[in-house]
Amino acid sequence: MKKLYLLAFAVIPFVGCKKFLEERSQYEIIPKTTKQFSEILYTEGMPGANTRLQPYLTLMDDDVQAFNGENLPSDADLTNSAPAYQWQPDFIELSKSSGGSVVSNGMDSWSTYYKLLLGANVAIQSLDGSQGDLKDKIQFKGEAFAARAFYHFMLVNLFAMPYNDSTTTPDKLQGIPLRLDANLSDDSPQRSSVKAVYDQVIADLDSSIQLLEQQKLKLPTFRMSYLGAELLASRVNLYMEKWNKVIEHASVVINRHPQLQDFTQWNPIPDPNAPAVLPFISPDNPETIWYFGSVYEQQPAGMSVAYDVSFDYISILEPGDLRGQQTYIGEVPEIFKPYALTPYYQLKNVGTSPQMMMGCAWRSAEAYLNRAEAYIQLYRTTGNTEAAQKGLDDLNKLRASRWDKTKFVPWTIRPADELLQMCRLERRRELFMECGHRWFDLRRYGMPAITHSYMPTKTTTEYYQLKKRDPQYVIPIANEVLEKNRSLGQNVTIGSRRMPN
Repeated sequence: MKKLYLLAFAVIPFVGCKKFLEERSQYEIIPKTTKQFSEILYTEGMPGANTRLQPYLTLMDDDVQAFNGENLPSDADLTNSAPAYQWQPDFIELSKSSGGSVVSNGMDSWSTYYKLLLGANVAIQSLDGSQGDLKDKIQFKGEAFAARAFYHFMLVNLFAMPYNDSTTTPDKLQGIPLRLDANLSDDSPQRSSVKAVYDQVIADLDSSIQLLEQQKLKLPTFRMSYLGAELLASRVNLYMEKWNKVIEHASVVINRHPQLQDFTQWNPIPDPNAPAVLPFISPDNPETIWYFGSVYEQQPAGMSVAYDVSFDYISILEPGDLRGQQTYIGEVPEIFKPYALTPYYQLKNVGTSPQMMMGCAWRSAEAYLNRAEAYIQLYRTTGNTEAAQKGLDDLNKLRASRWDKTKFVPWTIRPADELLQMCRLERRRELFMECGHRWFDLRRYGMPAITHSYMPTKTTTEYYQLKKRDPQYVIPIANEVLEKNRSLGQNVTIGSRRMPN
């Protein structure tokens, strides 16, 4: 099948999917069967273990901090990721000189996602006419629709303003080009509006759910399931502030996959005779719904060396919250602190277990958070205390699974704005360094100012600020992409190097 994939994707950009399928090759290996197209979907249209999507986002939010000192192994551990950490407008191009090609180090998210879109579109266009079982066609087409929705959703949230931007409406915001087929003869696609992109994402999710719900297969976590499509639908509607739709889709996930890992029972080193560290982001976590992407997604250059969990994040963890006690976060023992660069370190994405094959996961915990926020927003707008209590029930169920049982105290109803802030803090605690959640949440919270401290030497500290509604809340497009399609136009930037305060 390897020749099939190479041939297919060498030819499709020039002749389009339909014409390609009508051609003959000298090897007579043109894909015809449902199985062959499903393999194309999962080798070319899904993010595998070598696919880095947007690792730089780990360096850009307020959960990360840079460190320097006598125990820094190499200056490169600090400087290679400094452009992203400092929100430099040309951080993608600067990465070429410090970290290799923009593709190999995951800086060119634009090209990565559009390549994945091609694989998903081949499956969507071709499965109906393929040779195979109808149930398989329905299943894989449903998975492909969910994948296409995800990629467009991520692209528009990386490279365009937020859907809920308070200064305008999404129909007036410049979005990203929609790719709805495998014919790449149009090499200069135009940008659609943010609203048009979201409308397409919702349409694809509706198609996906309609197809995947027909069988409700229990699949390996590396496969996109109906629960994955429902969870994504709850997230998309959360960003759109369609609260009742959030509740509808999140409830499907919670009703069918309510599992939450009890942290009092989580043992990251299960076998003392073979002490492989089991990461929380893994297929063995009962919360996992979809498992995908590279183990380096949350580990860009210098991470866990010169960059690690911020003091600001540590400050929101409470006594009794086990996320701060050797599950998500570890504290360096006093005896080792003279030899350590950072006093705290993240454990959520660190492991040596054979189960650590990929680096991203969609989890049932997000469904509880999405639904809780939607209920609380309804409480804010209607004053309905029943909605407030339902939101609290979701938050308390999640928190109870994360806390020392002897110290946990359930939250009770508060004023609506206070309850929303509590919900947002809980979301930050839970989704720490995971799939870019914090960055995207900051965008939909109004793009607040963030300050990063940076030590260019062991004795000096600089402070860089991402200002409120800073242009860098929208990621710039890589120059090599713009050279191929000049009609795109670069996203707005600050125009010059960002300097410390």
